[in-house]
Amino acid sequence: MYAKFIILVFLWGITRLAAEAQPAGWSLPTPQNQLSTSLIPYPAEVTGGKGTVRFSCLKVAGGGGAEQFPQLRAELEEVALDRGMVAGGKDCLPVRFVPGGSSKAAGSVEAESYTLSVSDKEVRITAAGFQGFFNGLQTLRQLIVKEKKGYGIARCIIKDMPAFSVRGVMLDVGRNFASVDFIKKLARRLSHYKINMLHLHLTDDPGWRVEVKSHPELTDTATFWKTRQPGKFYTQQELADLVDYCAGLGMRVLPEVDMPGHSASFRKGVGADMQSVKGMEVLKEALDEIIPLFPDPWFHIGSDEVHFKMEAFMPEMIRYVRGKHKEVVVWSPGYVPDTAAVRMCWGENEAGHALDKSARYIDCNGFYLDWMDSQTGVPQVFFQQPCEVPRGDARALGSIFCVWTDGALGSEQRLLEQYPFYPCVLTFAERIWRGSREKRRDCMARIPSKGTEEWKAFAEFERRLIYHRDHYFAGIPFAYVEQADMEWRLIGPFDHHGQNDFSFDPERIIKEEYAVNDTVLGWQSREACGGAVQIRSLYDMFNAHRKVFRPGHWPTLMSPVVGTGPGTCYALTYIESPVDQEVWLMFGLNGMWGHSGGYRSGRAPEQGSWDYEGGDVWLNDERVNPPHWPFQSLPWTGWGRGRIEIPLTQEGYFFRPPVKIHLKKGMNKMLVRTVSGPWKGDLGDRKWQFCCMPVQWDGLHYTEVKGLKYHAR
Repeated sequence: MYAKFIILVFLWGITRLAAEAQPAGWSLPTPQNQLSTSLIPYPAEVTGGKGTVRFSCLKVAGGGGAEQFPQLRAELEEVALDRGMVAGGKDCLPVRFVPGGSSKAAGSVEAESYTLSVSDKEVRITAAGFQGFFNGLQTLRQLIVKEKKGYGIARCIIKDMPAFSVRGVMLDVGRNFASVDFIKKLARRLSHYKINMLHLHLTDDPGWRVEVKSHPELTDTATFWKTRQPGKFYTQQELADLVDYCAGLGMRVLPEVDMPGHSASFRKGVGADMQSVKGMEVLKEALDEIIPLFPDPWFHIGSDEVHFKMEAFMPEMIRYVRGKHKEVVVWSPGYVPDTAAVRMCWGENEAGHALDKSARYIDCNGFYLDWMDSQTGVPQVFFQQPCEVPRGDARALGSIFCVWTDGALGSEQRLLEQYPFYPCVLTFAERIWRGSREKRRDCMARIPSKGTEEWKAFAEFERRLIYHRDHYFAGIPFAYVEQADMEWRLIGPFDHHGQNDFSFDPERIIKEEYAVNDTVLGWQSREACGGAVQIRSLYDMFNAHRKVFRPGHWPTLMSPVVGTGPGTCYALTYIESPVDQEVWLMFGLNGMWGHSGGYRSGRAPEQGSWDYEGGDVWLNDERVNPPHWPFQSLPWTGWGRGRIEIPLTQEGYFFRPPVKIHLKKGMNKMLVRTVSGPWKGDLGDRKWQFCCMPVQWDGLHYTEVKGLKYHAR
């Protein structure tokens, strides 16, 4: 009976694949860059002029917006300092802030619009208010080019407006504490890319991170998980200071006190469950102190992933928060009280819930960084359609990019190292500012075929992303390498009958077809593009532990043939090198340990293996030996203990040191064996992918090996 169920689910998935097939083409115009720099996010309209305006420094032209908003002077000074200019030099280019347009409500996209023009005499930024001027300055920051003598800006006129009013990033500081100084540095850099909301998930099972003077027991060291920075929390003064700092960046701060779920630390400190008379009393007294710290009109109360055992709890807490003149934000799926509450939707991919559009909503579906690796995360984010509409409106408010930290972090810096933070956040900034005219589920788990309009759009953005990596992220982790030109031939699945490391014929000889028992397997007629290739998307198998499958939810080239079962696939490419050279290989299989939900994440590799499931790689028919792993593969043992409490070291392909390889001049054959299925007690129910890319590496940054060409045939 179970086998029949699996077959039916598989057939449903294939039917769904066909039904969701997108028409060819890409309707969002691909930028035709007319400038000497690469802008992210790309503006709505750019008109390039002729030539370059040269100068040695910037200065504020008096009057107008500069007098109305004195903080603009400090922001312009920061832009100049960021680009290495010395204040007070000769040949200063004036920057004039011109009030223009009708007064718009704060938080509207119109209030954030601006026009920027560059002429020989001055840079002129026209906007209705501070937020528009601030956004114009961030574009100016990216227009500046350092020259041999002084600086230059291409003559241009830019007219710009965001597609969505909410463009946020969430930090899970409840599970892993991050210092205020660290958060400020992140906020400063996020503001360069017009991110306008910082969402702080302040409380969770591992710890309550905000000071409550009337209840110091909430932040007592004993209430924290011992592995999660016990005793680390934010004082009220620190949070007030952070809010003020972010306001200067045009950035709202949305606080979240999660209730009644994810509240083990609260229960431990108070000695009572939130869903009790005493728990509600303490929670209200805590909110009396916390809510005034945050002037934003919204307050997030969580409400997801919990059993509601006290019927009056949520209605009463919502009434209480609203009584303090706050609009309530809740997770959806979660407790959704009425159409006045803002829904923060997360469950389409993970929980199978359709986007709730019945009231104001924020779309976080597909924007969870903890399930991303660097090379597949960027295209996944690029092809999203926030809120499933081309532009925001009264209900479709925008998106928040969520950085959950379920697993223990070795340090706050690891947030930037073991997550593909900046590559994916910059891609998010592009998508949420520009919007998208369609939802391209067919492209979220695979880079489109080479030469298509979709591929051209992604390749164009990728070039801008690489420009930012190389120009603006010196000394900062930025694990992404240009990959659109890579191509692979794929074949499979071969039935390994539970012996995941079984060797099949492609390892010995390359032929067009292989006879295996009563089956003939041939290479796929279409090439797979990218340095990282997904055989099966994570979200096909996300709830496999519950026997729930969604084959082809995000289709890949191999989705129709691999379904939800185990197997072995091979990937083949030929790398043409202009010279004999020593380079590095960035290589990984099946998405490492993972940052969330260890029962859905892979075991770490055993010594002598590339991954726990039996994958491998050969260059010119010689095995590429894996490194010596500095960790032990541990089974999943539950939340708060076991492997999820041991910080990651080198488990992820994009944050461990790569291995050295030799490319000979001319053609080099690269073959990858990628495997899925139960093995040595591990269920193997997770995404099925590989990443295999020759790279240069300086100990921090991966970059492209110049001059390589890739041939799938």
